[in-house]
Amino acid sequence: MNKLVIQLPLLFAVLTGQYSISPEKAGLSKERLKKLEKTMHEFVDQGKLSGVQTVILRNGMIGHYDTYGHADIDSKKVLKDDSIFRIYSMTKPIVSIALMMLYEEGKFLLDDPVHKYIPEFKDLKVYKPAFTKNDLRSPIINLWPFNKIRTVQKAKKTMTIIDLLRHTSGLGYGWGPNTYVDRKYRKAKILNRKNSKEFIEKLSGLPLYHEPGTGWRYGVSTDVCGYLVEVLSGQSLDEFLSTRIFKPLNMVDTHFQLPKNKIPRFTSNYINNIPKKFRKLAKVLGISFNPDGELMEIDHADSSEFTENITFFSGGGGLVSTTKDYLQFCKMILNKGELNGARILVPKTIELITEDHLKFIPHERGPLSLPNNGTSFGLGFSIVKNTAAKEIIGSAGTLGWGGAAGTFFGIDPKEDLIFILMIQLVDFNNLKISNTFQTMVYQSIVE
Repeated sequence: MNKLVIQLPLLFAVLTGQYSISPEKAGLSKERLKKLEKTMHEFVDQGKLSGVQTVILRNGMIGHYDTYGHADIDSKKVLKDDSIFRIYSMTKPIVSIALMMLYEEGKFLLDDPVHKYIPEFKDLKVYKPAFTKNDLRSPIINLWPFNKIRTVQKAKKTMTIIDLLRHTSGLGYGWGPNTYVDRKYRKAKILNRKNSKEFIEKLSGLPLYHEPGTGWRYGVSTDVCGYLVEVLSGQSLDEFLSTRIFKPLNMVDTHFQLPKNKIPRFTSNYINNIPKKFRKLAKVLGISFNPDGELMEIDHADSSEFTENITFFSGGGGLVSTTKDYLQFCKMILNKGELNGARILVPKTIELITEDHLKFIPHERGPLSLPNNGTSFGLGFSIVKNTAAKEIIGSAGTLGWGGAAGTFFGIDPKEDLIFILMIQLVDFNNLKISNTFQTMVYQSIVE
């Protein structure tokens, strides 16, 4: 790939309401920011990324903004400051905030049963393994005929709304190892849904991975939160987010379905070489990959599903956005629920959202688990609890999350800091680019 740098600080500054990019005023080192840019650019120059966009806001000032590479490799379409990215699971924090807005309006309580508002969730079933991990007979679990022994029972615990927000509902994605529940999810094609009603009907008929409130598992919980927003507000999720969050925060380029006039600004999505240990799983999930290790396009900007007629608004991963737009959302969170006169949530609700809600709940370990013991979860956001355990430079209390195409953000109240990474690469995190980016962000802070 030819080396290509596009930097439009003035235009970006105007769009974001910031009139200058000042590393010094932000307490950042110009020289150290060059290290960040060099490191990020190398991912592109080495053919590991099509393009990369990064921004750092500290002390209310944009101290760094950089765009490098291509939005589409084959056409050599340049990545620009207003390029639009698939943010996938970075949709989850937005939808979680939307639901908490309705909480503030007295529409529900966090300990309310989900079935109070979604009757289909009244009689949920839960998978019970034939043997526990500590059972003396556990070595034979995977041997025939014992591997055929399984039970599905009525759930003893009630799924509450807070279970959905903190991912302790027992719902998943069906993306884990080839377990009984995973196979049920894949057979139901839970991610292929035409509308909210069909999604809820499919999901309510599947067994839970575990009893609600007894463990953390990443999955479609936030999609159910999105449906709750619709039920409680009387609006579609698209309408609610547009009128109650996007318009007040001036997030003009965040959509479920990309308008035709914005398709030229859309990026293509790629996949890199998948490590051998993940290839069997990739094949099970139907994910294509290039064994030679070169970038392979898996979703072209002009023909993406995000440009088609969207009939299901996925609260868990359905949005596209820009760096500028998502920065607005992060600024609102950092500013305790308000931005430029638009009050989205009150400070006390932000405090509740950012507490450790898994303090007494086991963390699920596996392909879709929290990164390590240094990370916990609030209501819609991950929470850094211990930087030593997390094994990365940063601050305890930092909020964040990422998306399936490599997008990532962090909000650090202690440092008055926001950092956002935008790429389009589905790679099972084998590049560990988000950790590298975070390291380079913090090494640039000098005061």
